[in-house]
Amino acid sequence: MPRNCTMAACGLVVFMFMQVATPQAMAQSSRTAGESSCGTLDSPPTGAAPPEDVLRAGHLGREIGDTQDIIHFYHDLIGLGIVGSREAPHPFMVSHPLAEFAELGEGKANAYESVSSVVLLPIPGTSTKPGGPLMTIEAIEIKGVASSTYRPSMSDPGASYLKLIVSDVDATLARLKSERVHVITAGGQPVELPEWPGLPGRIRAVFVRDPDGYPVELMQVTPAPATSASADSKVLGARVAVVVNDLEATCRMYRHLVGPDFHFWVSPAWLGDATYAKLTGTNGRFRLAMALVPGSPVVMELIEYQHHNRRFERGYIQDPGTAHFLFMSRDDDVIIGRVHDARLHTLSRSNAPVFIGPTTRSFFVPDPQGFWLEFMDHDVKRDPAAK
Repeated sequence: MPRNCTMAACGLVVFMFMQVATPQAMAQSSRTAGESSCGTLDSPPTGAAPPEDVLRAGHLGREIGDTQDIIHFYHDLIGLGIVGSREAPHPFMVSHPLAEFAELGEGKANAYESVSSVVLLPIPGTSTKPGGPLMTIEAIEIKGVASSTYRPSMSDPGASYLKLIVSDVDATLARLKSERVHVITAGGQPVELPEWPGLPGRIRAVFVRDPDGYPVELMQVTPAPATSASADSKVLGARVAVVVNDLEATCRMYRHLVGPDFHFWVSPAWLGDATYAKLTGTNGRFRLAMALVPGSPVVMELIEYQHHNRRFERGYIQDPGTAHFLFMSRDDDVIIGRVHDARLHTLSRSNAPVFIGPTTRSFFVPDPQGFWLEFMDHDVKRDPAAK
C-alpha cells in the first residue's frame, strides 16, 4: 500500500472516486491531449475569478522542518510578508481539533501525541484588490510523531510546487545564492521561456528549493502583469502546480468539490521542450490544465507527464516537504455534501468538518495522488462545545 495510505483514508478514496467517475472518466484517461472533456475554457485563464462556493484561495500549507529557516527563506530573502512580528516566538502547541482532522493521514503515528508550531507568510498580489485578504504560506512544524523528508521527483504524481511572480528575478536569485540555496535550473541562472499559457510577455524563470527541498519557481514577466501588490513589492503574485497521475480524473474531482464555477483550460497539445527541461531539471512532455481559484487571481495548474512514475510515493501529512492547498469556502456543509456524493473520505474518522475554533471549521480530503485539499469556513456555525 502506498506510504501514506490507509484503507479508510487513501486507497479506498481513490478507488471509490474512480467508481463514481466510471465509465466516462476512465475512458478519458486514454485520450490524447486536446480530446479532454474536463476543460470548459477556450483559452488560459487570466485576471481574477469571482467568489462562488469557494470564496478565495486560503493558503498553500507547507509541512516544514524548521520555522526559522522557512521565515528566513520566504520572508527575508524572497519578500513575502509575515503575520505578527518577525522576532515573535512560535511556540509548539497541542491542538486536539487539528489532530482530529489529520488522524488518518499520519500513517501509524498517533496524531494526538503531536504538537505543532505555525507561521503565516502572506503572498503579495494574491488578492483581487489592494488591501484584500491574501493567500498565505501556512508553514507548519510538527513534532511528536515520526516523520521523514518528502522529496519526490518533480514529474512524480503527488509532487507540487509554488510559482512566485517576482519583480526582479536576478536580484531575488542573487540573494538566495548568497545563502547557498539549492538551484534546480541547469546552469544556476534564469532561462527565458518562449511562452507560458496565460502569461503574455517575456518570461525569465528559475527553480530553487526551499529549506525542506520543496520546489519554488521564480518568474519575472515583462511587461509585468496586473497585480494588487504594492508598487515596491518584490513579489507580484503566485500560482500553485500539482503533478497528477490522470489529468481528467483529477480535474473532474477538483471541479466536483470546488464547484461548477471552477473552470479549467486544458492544453490542446503536449507541452515541453529543451528549455523547460533545463528550467525544471525534468525531461519529458506533459499536459496542462489551469483554473482560477474562485475569488482570487491565483491560478492552479494540474500537470500530467506523458511518461511518469506509476508507483509514486506519497508523503505523510507531518513530513517536511509535503503540501496541501486550502480553499476558503462559503459553507463547508455544501462541500462535504459533494465529498459524500462522490463517496470520498476526509482525513477525519467523522468524515465531517471539524471545529478548529469557536466558529471555524475545516476538513482535509486527499486527491488521487495523495495531495491534500483543505476546505475551511468561518462564521457559518458555532461549536456547541465552545464556551
